[in-house]
Order: sequence, then C-alpha cells, then structure tokens
Amino acid sequence: VHCDTASMLAFAPAASSELPGPWFLTKEQIDSSPSRKYLLKKCGNDVEKAHNSETQYRRLTCAFLQESGQKLRLPQLTIATAIVFYHRFFAHKSYESFCRFTIATTCLFLASKVEETPKKLKDVVIETFKIQNTPKPPPEPDSQEFKDLKERILVSERVLLQTLGFDLTVEHPYRPLLAYVKSIQGTRDLAQVAWNFINDSLRTTICLQYAPRCVSAAAVSLAARYLSDRHGNLLKLPKHNDGEWHDAFHVSDASVQDVSKQIMELYESKQINGGPALANGSHVALMSQKRAEIERAATTTAADSPTGAAALAACGAPAPLEEKLPPDTQVGTGAACVAAPLVSSVPEVVGADDAEDEPKAKRPRECTAFAG
Repeated sequence: VHCDTASMLAFAPAASSELPGPWFLTKEQIDSSPSRKYLLKKCGNDVEKAHNSETQYRRLTCAFLQESGQKLRLPQLTIATAIVFYHRFFAHKSYESFCRFTIATTCLFLASKVEETPKKLKDVVIETFKIQNTPKPPPEPDSQEFKDLKERILVSERVLLQTLGFDLTVEHPYRPLLAYVKSIQGTRDLAQVAWNFINDSLRTTICLQYAPRCVSAAAVSLAARYLSDRHGNLLKLPKHNDGEWHDAFHVSDASVQDVSKQIMELYESKQINGGPALANGSHVALMSQKRAEIERAATTTAADSPTGAAALAACGAPAPLEEKLPPDTQVGTGAACVAAPLVSSVPEVVGADDAEDEPKAKRPRECTAFAG
C-alpha cells in the first residue's frame, strides 16, 4: 500500500478523541489489535499464521531500527525509545494503513529528539534509505525524490505524535538493571549479559505488557542461568531482605517467569530466527546454543559492513558487538561471573524505576520498501 501524505493524515486520530493513556496491554488486547486483525484476514483466519506474521514484522523492523540507529551513531537508549514508539504505534494502528518502515524511520527521528540526541532529518533519511534499499544509493539531497522522502517523514511524525497522544515518556529496563547489579555487588559480566537480554526483549511486545523493572528482573534471571550453564558454576542471586531475590524489583515470580518465557521464545521460534526451530530442551540449553550461533556469526561479519548488524540480527544478536561497557560504569567487582560473549553500551547507574510489574489493561497496507 502506498503511504502518501493524504492517506496518512486521513488515518490520523483527533487528539481529543484518542488519547492513549497508560501504555500497558494484556495479551488479549494485543491479539485483537488492528494490526493483528488485518494479518488474520490476510492469512485466511489462520490464528497461528497471523501471530507468526506479526512477530516476524516486528522482529525485522526492530532489526532495521537497530542497524539504522547504529549507523547514525545513536546511543542504545535512543534506539530503544524508537522501538518502543514503533510497538506502541502498531498496537493501535494497522499494517494495512501504514508502511512499517516509514513509521519506523519516523520513530527513530522523533526518538533522537526526545532523548536529546538529535540527528538531522537529511541524515536519518539517507542512512535508513541505504539500509532499506541496498545496494541502491539514496537520491541526491536536492532532488524532488529526496524532498518527498523528507516530507513523508514529517507528515508521519504528526500522525505518530497524535497516535501516541503526545505522550513521549518512555522508561527502559536498563537503569533498574544496573541499579540492582550495583546493589548486590554483581559483576560487569552479569550486567552485560542481562543488558543483551533486555535488547532481545525489544523484538517482542513485552514493553507493551510489563513495566521496565519486571523486564530487568527477567533479564537478570536469564543472565544468571546463562552464566551458570556456560561456566559450570552456579550463580545464585542473593535474597532480598530475607525474601526472594526478585523482591528487590518489587515484582512477582509469575511475572518474571512469563517475561523470561517470551524472551526465550525468540530463540525457539522458527519465525523469529529465520531458520529451523531449535530442538526441544531446557531454556538454558537453547540459550547457549543460540549464543554460540551468534558468536560464530560475529567472527565472519565485518564490523564495518553495511549489513553487519542485520546479519547478526538474523541469528538473534541483539546489539552491535563492538560496543563495550564504559570504563566508568559502576557495577560490582565480584568474581562470580566470567566474560560475557556479547556486550553493548549502557547508561550510568541510577535508581530503580517506579513502575509496577503487572500487566495493565487498556482499550484498545503493508509496505516492503522505505519509499512505500
């Protein structure tokens, strides 16, 4: 479906009649979203096929956002904000009516301003065009085609803002994670591996279902299990005030388990990984198998390759491999963990998030190229 200016404005809601409010949805609400209804119709009312199609749409578009953000040298926090904007938009709008890559590019442009890491619209258009249309070069900046691309993003930004109800506040799981690791004097390796699982979670709708601190807790749990399995030494998380370890995040065990399960489904699903589903086995075994696959891909992917991030994303890699934890990042200095296979940059350690852990209820033309 061609996403021209008139059609985008026609689908823009009136701000007074569609204010999103809290951005937490139940799985049932996500399953009945306009996007899911469209894909269900497109898939001949095959529920599983529609679910897999939407999962694939989200994964591939998030990979596009991740690589675009990397090429623009945006921090991970900004990229994550763009991905959350994207998930929120298509929780209320249909893929039938909006080009997902145009909306994704708009989300990246808006997120760069929201997170105070602004990029020129010209640069955003050029980098996203190159990634989406390789090896075709982008149009000349003074050409009418380039001007049309810029105009499409500006119009889409108005639609995006209205759909978001001008609510641009996004809390991420990174800070609660680092605050927790610091509080237990955990290692940089625990923080690094958990950080990667948070990045993985962005490929799913978890950010629409659970508050950041719950995602942080699940990432810590998965990281501890992964490091224990990889090195044969049990990494046990300390109890919090004589209670369970996850009480430090003020979350329930059921919530942690559900988020962990959804993250692990990224590695188990054929639709997510673009290849055969991994053999049945424990989550730890699946995790180790997938991480080994990512490490092998990293050894054969040039760091400066235009499609490098996409190649790694195809086998589940969550973030650029060359990024490291800043030397001044304050985490524990214990020896419970050893070096993690994948790392990415993190912000400074701050206090935990205030959000609740349980899901909150809320009301509720596909494009294959950037240019529509």
